[in-house]
Amino acid sequence: MVKNTRAGLRVGRLRYLVAAVVLISGVLVFGWLLNAWMTNPAVMPLSAATGRGDLERDFDTVFKAAVARMQAREYRQAMTLWHRALLLEPALPEVKVNMGFTLFELGHDSQARDFFIAALEQNAYQANAYYGLAIVSERMGDLEGALGAMRSFIHLAGSDQDEQFIRRARSALWEWETQLAARADPAVGDEPAQTAPAQTAPEQ
Repeated sequence: MVKNTRAGLRVGRLRYLVAAVVLISGVLVFGWLLNAWMTNPAVMPLSAATGRGDLERDFDTVFKAAVARMQAREYRQAMTLWHRALLLEPALPEVKVNMGFTLFELGHDSQARDFFIAALEQNAYQANAYYGLAIVSERMGDLEGALGAMRSFIHLAGSDQDEQFIRRARSALWEWETQLAARADPAVGDEPAQTAPAQTAPEQ
């Protein structure tokens, strides 16, 4: 009876020793894998191993596709692509500006205005955002806001800006100022009105 008890204790100790060795080995292997996962991209998951260059290529592809859809007046498809571009580059104000123009063309004026304002919050010198904010504000009946935004566009537009948009912007200023003056003094309303600016976006 004593012999059996001693044999049982030896077997129990052996099992305990084997379990301890397995546990320690597991901890060591896990630590090695964790260190490799943190320092070696080759063993990272695919999503984590994706480099910045891959993201930039994806963004460029989506951006160009969205611009092409806008040029083809396929605004709903463009809107979907701009959403994807925002996920890839949320800090780029140009994406928000283009989303604003796309929403404007779809008649979603309030959302378009929000995107133009969001772009300006990221970059207060984004001239095209002021142009978009001006034309959407005018369509929403906010002529004072439209005037201020268009004046900012003209002030910020550089020599690389298409001259046709500068002319349209100045024409819009004259028209809106005339409309505001007519509201204050109906006699001014007898003056001829200029054509409003085309509802298209300047080149990004």
